[in-house]
Amino acid sequence: MKLKREEGTDGKGVVLKNVKYFGAQNNDGFEMYRSLEHSANVQGHKFSYADRNAFLISIDTHEGEAGGGVSNK
Repeated sequence: MKLKREEGTDGKGVVLKNVKYFGAQNNDGFEMYRSLEHSANVQGHKFSYADRNAFLISIDTHEGEAGGGVSNK
């Protein structure tokens, strides 16, 4: 997979903020990207895509707290 970061009007990357993400206690926002190439051939299922939306997110969680279908068992 090859991605290109979407640039905002200020030349920096676009970040979607203030959005909850499942059971995460905190996040810095969704960094927006555009796919340049995304392909695979897995168990006979072959695909190839380009020019699709993508995002990256880093989340903070606290051990022992679960939410959004996440389990610490």
